[in-house]
Amino acid sequence: MARIILIIIFFSLTIISCGREEKSLNTLNSHFFTNEQYKFTLVDKGIKMAYLDIGSIDNPIVLLLHGEPNNSFVFRNIAPYLVKQNYRVIIPDLVGFGYSDKPKNAAIITYSNQTKWLNTFIDNLKLTDINLFAHDWGGMISLRIVAERQKLFSKVAVSYSYLFEGDEVIPESFMGFINYAKNDSTFSAGNIMDWGTNIKLPDSIKATYNQPFITKSDYNVVRKFPSLIPTNVQDNEAIINQRLNKKLNLFDKPFVTIWGNHNDLMWKGKDRILQKNIIGAKNQTHYILESNHFIQEDKPNELTQILIDFFKDDYN
Repeated sequence: MARIILIIIFFSLTIISCGREEKSLNTLNSHFFTNEQYKFTLVDKGIKMAYLDIGSIDNPIVLLLHGEPNNSFVFRNIAPYLVKQNYRVIIPDLVGFGYSDKPKNAAIITYSNQTKWLNTFIDNLKLTDINLFAHDWGGMISLRIVAERQKLFSKVAVSYSYLFEGDEVIPESFMGFINYAKNDSTFSAGNIMDWGTNIKLPDSIKATYNQPFITKSDYNVVRKFPSLIPTNVQDNEAIINQRLNKKLNLFDKPFVTIWGNHNDLMWKGKDRILQKNIIGAKNQTHYILESNHFIQEDKPNELTQILIDFFKDDYN
C-alpha cells in the first residue's frame, strides 16, 4: 500500500512539474518581450542591464548575446528549446537596447565601456563554465572577454563577430549604413531587421523591434554602434583588438562559426580567419547557412539544432 501511495505521489509531482515547465515555455514564447519576465543588474553608476534568466539555476549555462539593432527578443524562437534541453539560458539586453538603460550622454557610449558593462554583468551573475552564442556586436564585445578571461568559457559559437584591428577594408555599403544610422530621420530597428533577413518580417515583429525606442535619446546607442568599429590601426579600440586577437587565438576550447551565405563584403571571409587563427576552431565543424545577416530570424530551427549539438557534453 505504501508503495502504491509513493507511486501516486511521484506521478502527481511529475505531472505538476511538466505543467509548470510547459507554462513557462508557453509564456516565454508568447510574451517574450514583456518586462515582467526581466531581471535587472547595475553595471555602472546609474546604468542597469535587463536580462532573462530562464531554466534551473543548477543547469549548465548558455549565454545568448544579440547585436545591432535588436535585443533579447531576437532569441524568442531559440531560447525555449535550449531550456527544454536542460540549460539555464541567460539573455541580456546590451546597454542601450531592449529594457536595459539607454544613456542620454552619448560620450560614454564606447566600445570599451560596452565591454566593461558586459564584464560587470558576467561578474554580477557569477557566471562560469559559459556556453556562449554571440551574434554581431554581442560577439565583437564578448570575444574581447573570451580573450581576456578564457577560463570562464566552456564553448564559444559566434555569428558575424570579429575583432576588427583597423586595417580591414570597409566596404562602401557599410559606410553608407554608418551614415544612415547616424543621420537618417527614418532610422528604424524594425526596418533594419527586415532588410537583413531573407524572409519578410511581419509588421508586428518589426514593431516589436521598434518598441524599446521612444524618445530621441533612446536611439543614442543603436545609432552610434556601427561607427564604433575601428577603421584605423592607430585607433585606441583597434590597438586593443590587435592585442586581444593574439590572446583569442590561444583559446583552445571548442569554437565554431555560424555564417550566412549572402554576399556581405563587410563580413565575407571573417569566419575563415577565425577558423584559421583560433586553436579551438581547428578540426571543428563550421557552418554556412542559407541565410542573410540575421540568422536567428531566417534559420531559427537550424541554428537551435546546431547549438544543441555543439553544447552537448560529448562534443569535442
